Amino acid sequence: MSIKWSDPPWIREQLRRKWDSGRILCSLLMPDDLFPLRIPLKKPQSSEVNENFAEISRWIKSLKNQSKQETGFGYELVEKEIVHRQSGRNLLPTHAFIPTMQDALRLLRKEREGDRFLELARLIQAEWPVLQEWILKHPHKVLAAGDDWSAILAILSWFSNHPSCGLYLRQLDIPGIDTKFIEQRKGFLTELLNITLPDEGIDHSAPSFELRYGLQAKPVQVRLRLLDRQQYLQGISDLTIPVEQLAVFKPPVSKVFITENEINGLCFPDVKEALVIFGLGYGVEVLKSVPWLKEKEIYYWGDIDTHGFAILDQVRSFLPQAQSLLMDERILMSHRHLWVIEDKPSFTELNRLMADEHRLVSSLQNNTWGQGVRLEQERVSFQEVKEAVDGLEYNG
Repeated sequence: MSIKWSDPPWIREQLRRKWDSGRILCSLLMPDDLFPLRIPLKKPQSSEVNENFAEISRWIKSLKNQSKQETGFGYELVEKEIVHRQSGRNLLPTHAFIPTMQDALRLLRKEREGDRFLELARLIQAEWPVLQEWILKHPHKVLAAGDDWSAILAILSWFSNHPSCGLYLRQLDIPGIDTKFIEQRKGFLTELLNITLPDEGIDHSAPSFELRYGLQAKPVQVRLRLLDRQQYLQGISDLTIPVEQLAVFKPPVSKVFITENEINGLCFPDVKEALVIFGLGYGVEVLKSVPWLKEKEIYYWGDIDTHGFAILDQVRSFLPQAQSLLMDERILMSHRHLWVIEDKPSFTELNRLMADEHRLVSSLQNNTWGQGVRLEQERVSFQEVKEAVDGLEYNG
């Protein structure tokens, strides 16, 4: 129909919105005043009746043909009598009236989903009554999890019965449930565990699912290279160490370089009594837990862009003695032909930069030399790197 009047598909669409919002499922579990439901129709104005009489008649017929009176389910029509001086008395539909929940579910063809939701909600409530509010808030999540609920409930029970167990996720012995099942549903399980576990059984400040619920987290690995051949460990210079072990490693070095790019870390020049840590990015924060770094000369080498200086600022938050390396305007300008564009610059306030560093960042943020100017650290010539490092040794 070419006109803006409500037709049967339009009525179903209004009802579907109630379904999509979860309102119908909530009403199914906790009966309320949703039904009977009256839906106001977009209908002809009385002034249109005479000139569109034939079209209005067809509109009314299409509504009645799919109404409960004809199909045995769905909507009924509420009509109002209008009197027109030319066409006389006529009944005009004003509302679609859906008497019961069953009429709504059948009209939407959601009877099976409705039954399944009730079944799952009762299963969950029987074991965890405390989840009722969550069920009413997220009814479609209940449905979407479907056949997984038996396993999910078993996981909730396991965590409840084994607080702060200190095991790795791989070690959890929950019949019929493998590690991947939990790993793939961490976000979903977090919602539920936050409700089912006592507050003292949750570390709300923890950065990972494992630490939050008393499991053993996969150790954070730090990669480093010893730069002094005299300090190699049985000929080994390249090490990857859990940060907890690095904290007690205490190598006999006076200088520590921190850089992001892996290749730069691998080909960093030899330096006496020094090592280079690489590949952490914004994860450099993990080095906070390595106390002996506070006693060393620290040099940070990152990209000359807004994020590179943001990481430098971050490093200085726990290693205030850190100096920047190869991150100045001279290096930037001498490599102009190798500039690339920084797509998403950082505008975070940086309070730990030196005056010259701050001026450089401001120029980058303000596009002084062009849009999003960026010099990636791996584009700096190796000769420049060697001269910078040799200069540190000489000055030392």
